[in-house]
Amino acid sequence: MLRTANQLRTKPTYQTWIRVNKLLIFLGISLLFLMITFFPISIYLRILSGMLALPFLYIVFILSYSIFQFAGFGGNYQSKIHDVIVSRMDVESGKILDIGTGSGSLIIKIAKRFPHSSLIGIDYWGENWEYSKAQCEENAEIEGVSDRIQFLKASASKLPFRDAEFDVVVSCLTFHEVKDSRNKTDVIREAFRVLKPGGTFVFMDLFLDEAMFGERTELVADLTDTVELKQEKLTDVLNLPKLLLNKKVLGNAMVFHGKKTK
Repeated sequence: MLRTANQLRTKPTYQTWIRVNKLLIFLGISLLFLMITFFPISIYLRILSGMLALPFLYIVFILSYSIFQFAGFGGNYQSKIHDVIVSRMDVESGKILDIGTGSGSLIIKIAKRFPHSSLIGIDYWGENWEYSKAQCEENAEIEGVSDRIQFLKASASKLPFRDAEFDVVVSCLTFHEVKDSRNKTDVIREAFRVLKPGGTFVFMDLFLDEAMFGERTELVADLTDTVELKQEKLTDVLNLPKLLLNKKVLGNAMVFHGKKTK
């Protein structure tokens, strides 16, 4: 019997945080403007078209560079950032939730690091993303941890779990992407809701982006009524390539971690 390509796959497939379809859109726009410069039209329109292509080409360069640096065949910084998150988890066993599990790379790393834990990964897996629940399940199977991980489709703004259900809650670059809640503080509070008192949380996101999260001191003040919160700029704990410090990539990234107090 012929086996499908997926059945033959022996290595997990983990996408980076950069959407390839987004890269292709910007590439297409830049190429369109460049093509216009060769049309038999006014020289001024051709110059204008070339100038319009430049910002899109810059975005294509930044996205392409980021994919390379995040991927395992490049700088492997996505895995390195996940290592930072795992290193701040205070747990030997227990029930762990990963909010925004993507293709499963973080939760699978956690499962392998803490073999006595049980884990749930949630994601919305929308059409704009290249992740899927099936991909997560296949990656977990290949990595030998599928018996301890459950994957569910759900929004981070309304988690389908009881209060205080988890010993650990983690999330990486998810809260700012939640579309069904404009108030990102409410989304973070929803993550705290399902965490047990005394439980550990580790969140990495663009918390310095005031357009998304508001002024940082106000954000922290809104959260610390129920948690002990430590803050670290990602650049203070990981030496990142300069171009990844672009504000649209990781320039606004911080790690929030600590324990729930009540």
